[in-house]
Amino acid sequence: MKGLETNGQYSKIDKNTILSGSIKAQTDIRIDGILEGDVETSGKVIIGKEAKVTGKILCENADIEGVFKGELTASGILSLKTGCNIEGEIRIEKLI
Repeated sequence: MKGLETNGQYSKIDKNTILSGSIKAQTDIRIDGILEGDVETSGKVIIGKEAKVTGKILCENADIEGVFKGELTASGILSLKTGCNIEGEIRIEKLI
């Protein structure tokens, strides 16, 4: 993952974490837990295999391997991994 001016660092929500609320960041964000809320970042959002995310995501790129329900807007690439489950409205530039 490549963060913006953060020396390759990224934010992470661990698989044992349940979070309700909004996240705004300028780095990549990896979600392995449960998130109910909105995510806005100028980087990439990664939804891990065991993650469950409900809400709105606004990002540059996204990789989804877990469960996502809501609205996703990515100005770049959306990469769907085997076993992912997506329900909602998706606006993207390119799909992989």
